[in-house]
This record gives sequence, structure tokens and C-alpha cells, in this order.
Amino acid sequence: MVASFFERVIAAVFRPINRWRVWYRLPFPLAVVNLLALRIDLRWRNLFDTETAPAGPALPGDFDIRNCRTADGAFNDLSKSWMGMANTRFGRNAPLQQTFGEQPPGLYEPNPRVISRDLLARREFVPATTVNLFLAAWLQFMVHDWLSHGVNDKESPPLRFPVPEGDDWPTPEMTILRTCPDRQRGPADEGRPATYRNIVTHWWDGSQMYGSDLPMQHCVRSSPAKVLLPDGKLYLDETGHLPIDPKSADDDPLQELAAINGNWWIGLSSMHTLFTREHNAIVDRLHSEYPERDGEWLFQKARLINAALIVKIHTTEWTPALLQSPTLQYAMRASWWGALGEAYFKAFGRPARDEVLSGIPASPAEQYAAPFAITEEFTAVYRLHSLIPDDFSFRRHADDKEILACTMADLFAGGTTKVNRKVAFDDVLYSIGTSYSGAPVLHNYPTHLRRLPENIDQGVLTDLAATDILRDRERGVPRYCAFRRSLRMSVPKTFQELTDNVQWQQELEKIYGDVERVDLLTGTLAETKPPGFAISDTAFRIFIVMAGRRVKSDRFLTDDYTPEVYTPAGIDWVEQNGMREVLLRHAPSLGPALANVRNSFFPWPKSGD
Repeated sequence: MVASFFERVIAAVFRPINRWRVWYRLPFPLAVVNLLALRIDLRWRNLFDTETAPAGPALPGDFDIRNCRTADGAFNDLSKSWMGMANTRFGRNAPLQQTFGEQPPGLYEPNPRVISRDLLARREFVPATTVNLFLAAWLQFMVHDWLSHGVNDKESPPLRFPVPEGDDWPTPEMTILRTCPDRQRGPADEGRPATYRNIVTHWWDGSQMYGSDLPMQHCVRSSPAKVLLPDGKLYLDETGHLPIDPKSADDDPLQELAAINGNWWIGLSSMHTLFTREHNAIVDRLHSEYPERDGEWLFQKARLINAALIVKIHTTEWTPALLQSPTLQYAMRASWWGALGEAYFKAFGRPARDEVLSGIPASPAEQYAAPFAITEEFTAVYRLHSLIPDDFSFRRHADDKEILACTMADLFAGGTTKVNRKVAFDDVLYSIGTSYSGAPVLHNYPTHLRRLPENIDQGVLTDLAATDILRDRERGVPRYCAFRRSLRMSVPKTFQELTDNVQWQQELEKIYGDVERVDLLTGTLAETKPPGFAISDTAFRIFIVMAGRRVKSDRFLTDDYTPEVYTPAGIDWVEQNGMREVLLRHAPSLGPALANVRNSFFPWPKSGD
């Protein structure tokens, strides 16, 4: 598989331009074309396969692999049936020779707790006033669909480093379990960097709701009596909320059930509840259109439709809210509707199966330089815990009167269920929509995530900020300057070139000494951002290559995004709906709050404003 002549030419033309001027400083038309060239360049030069002997899955009985998604993600690509399925390896965006994990003592230098305490810790909440808290909730909802390294490794010696003197940490040493290693390496892996496996499907398929194996899929489709719902719906309790997980621990008996329910909080619960209700609404529509079809067919088609709608919302609404520049507003929406635009699509449909003209949906699937996989570098740039506030206020949508105030710690796991029993679902959504996300900058990491109970029974605490730093080093994600080199970006020679914030320059230099030692996370949080961006241009480069690839590589979003596979009603549901329609379908009382909001991820006006 090689790049086309057109792709080679456009990438070659813009490489020297990019050395002269960064893309967002070009005039609008050139900036748009330059983004296309960057995406082409990254697709062919920054996708690396880590698989050496992938195992092919067995055919799943009489399951219709051609027209439905399998539970574990197998058979999405019919020529490489293992591609993207659960328990396959993470890929890479950096060349493999640059991805060997760091080893002690360098692994612990500079000290991750010092970085957490002196560079990341929130001093006061810095809001991102252009976006609401749905931005953070949605992000975690998506991340749980795409990736999980699984339960940490308890068999290997843990990572240990000293806590600096004068720190308020309760022990003199911080202990963090290692990432679970790939225990299926063979002779072909000798001398190659360590690999890790994604325990969920790599595809954008709603696996956080539907599961990445058949037992979990049946679990979320079953009543408390463990009877599979015959109508194809997902189970909700009598109040319309997620049921309690039957495997809840005794010390937290109110944990809600979801296919993935780790790191649970009110924002994640709200997204799961909302799109579980959406699945069931899709089932009702399909049943009215195709009354002769059984519950299994209704479930499988509703899953396809719901997942595709989520992809569309992320592409055309969430990402433009995160990256508020005219160039990106156009480019991200064009990835769904093409250069001809949404208005042309609504008037004439997709005139061609061409990604540039008509958007990625229904264009031919393509894998580019490597079989599809979520990458370790993609995992790293999605470390955006700073989006989450520490304090929450739940208010009535009718008059904005406060019902309940609490902290993030009150909302962990079963604490969310307690809130859901006190605050109506519509009011929870209203409160999220009228609250700000945090800004992804230095000194804005949530306080409650830096002292997180990891094992309550044993009194073990985790500093998630320090863990984030250590995970990138452990997994061989290049540090900031090396990361930029791997993407052919300019590299700062000084801290002054890294950020225009004088205080941050001094703080970074004090801890790191040399700009080459700066970690990816701290570098991307400190970096001076393009106008309108909530994230750094460094992180954005991974977004460029991976955002479209997750759609372009998926058969069910390209070749098989058709009325024959989705049904005409299904395609219509995806194309006619967005986040606003989903919110109003399941919380119609929010109509006044959303009446004048252009993007549902922008802050909503409070009642009475």
C-alpha cells in the first residue's frame, strides 16, 4: 500500500512551507490545504505497526459479520480479521526505535511527584470559559471506548521513587504499579520495544456501552434476573438510570453498571445514561419501521446507528468546540461532509465516494502505513485531566437555584448514584451544561485526582498527575522535544521558545534544567497554543492523523456506511441528529437553555440570564 500521486505531490509541496511558517499562521485557504497535506504526511510517515504474529479470531458461529459489529471488534477488516479487536497491541506514531521505555534512574528524573506538586497541581481553578463541562464528560466517555491498558501489573516489582522532603504525602516513598505487560511476545519481538495490549476494541464502536466481549454485552442487555431483554434494548432501571452493578464491592455498593465503569463520576454517568436512552429510542424507531425483525437484529442495528451518531457528534461538534479557529471549524466539519459542506450534502447528498469532496463516511476504507490500532502516543495526548473541576454545583434548570454542592471526591463511583437520587436527570444535564471545564494548562490539575484512593482496603493512595508523567516514560512515549522531532515539527532550544509565560519558563527551567528533558505532558500544557485552541499544536498533530483515521479505517463508517447495512432509517437517524437533538429527546425541558446555543459543548446560559 503506497500513497497516491496526488498525496505525494501535496505533501511534498507543503513540507518546505511548514519549515518556513506554521500552518495556523497561513491565510485561511492555504491553512486548510496545509492541514490536508499534514494529514497525508502523518498518515504515511507516523503510523507504525507493533504486531509481529497477530492471532486470527474464530468465526463467531452464525453471526452476520458482514452487516453487524462483532462484540470484540473482530472482522471489521475482512482481510485482516484480527485488526482492531480487543486484546491486540497498541500501535505507535513515533518510530519504533524511539519507543523503548525509560529505565531507572532516568525513569524517575525529574521526580514525578515534584512535577505534580510544583508544575501541575491546581492552585486555583482556571476555567476554559469557551466550553462547558460536557467537553470533559464527553472526552472520558470516548476514551473508555477507544483504549484501556487493563488492570495494572501486580506480578512485577512496582515503580518506586522517593517523595521530596517537606511534601505532605503520607509515606516517604511513592509506589505505582507497572502497566500490565504484553505476555504474548514471541521470538519475533526479540530486541524490539515493549508492547502493550488494548483490552477493549480499538474501533469507534461504542464498546464502553456495549462491551468488548459477548458476556459483557449480554450483561448490559439483561434484566436484574439475568434475562436478556427480548426487544433489543439496553437495560435501565425504573427511573431511567443505569442499574447498580451486581459486582459492586461491599464498600461501594452503589456503583452503576456499564460495560466500562472505572474512574466513574457524574459526567461519565450522564453520558452513559443519555446514550443508553438513545440506543433504546433507536430501537423503537427501527421496530416501527421493521416490525417483523427480532430483538437481536434490532440491537445490532441500533448499536451501529448509535455508534455512528457518536462519531458524528465528536467530529462535527466536540472537536470544533475544543479547537475554535475558523480553519478547524471548516476542516473538522469537512471530514464528515466534505469540502462541499453540510448545506450541499443536505441538498444533494454525497455526490461521490471521495473523502475530500464528500467526507470520510461512505468513502473507501484505507489503512495507510500500518494496520489500524490506537497508539500509545494518542493515549498520551489525551491526558486532559485538567478539564475536570474540583467543585460542583447542581442547580434546577427552571430557576438556577442550587440543589446540591459537592466536590469531585463526593462523585467518585457510588457517590454519583447518590447524586442521581437527589437531583433530577434534567437538572444534572443543565448543571453540566452551565458549568465550565477546566483549561488544559499548567497549575490546573484537579486536587482530588492527586490524592486518589487506589485501594481503600489497604489504604493505598495514588497521585494521578505523577502517574501520568511516569506512564509516558514507562511506555516509551518520547519526551516533548523528541516527540516534536518525530512529527517533523520545530523544536524549542530554550524554555523561552517553549512558552511565552515568563513564570512558567522559570518553573520549568528550575525543575528540568534542560528543555530536552521536559516531559510530553508538561510541555503540551505549557506550550503557547494556536489562537482559539484549548490544546497545544503538538497534541493536535496526533489528532490530525488519528481523528480521521479512526473513521477512515473502519469498514462500518466507510465502505459499509450504507442504507443496505444501516437501513435507510438508520442513515437518516445519524444524518439528521446531533448532540442538541439527543439532549432534547431525553431531556425536553432543556429546550429554553439550548434555544440560542450554537454548539451544545459551548456554555449554556443560566436560567434567568
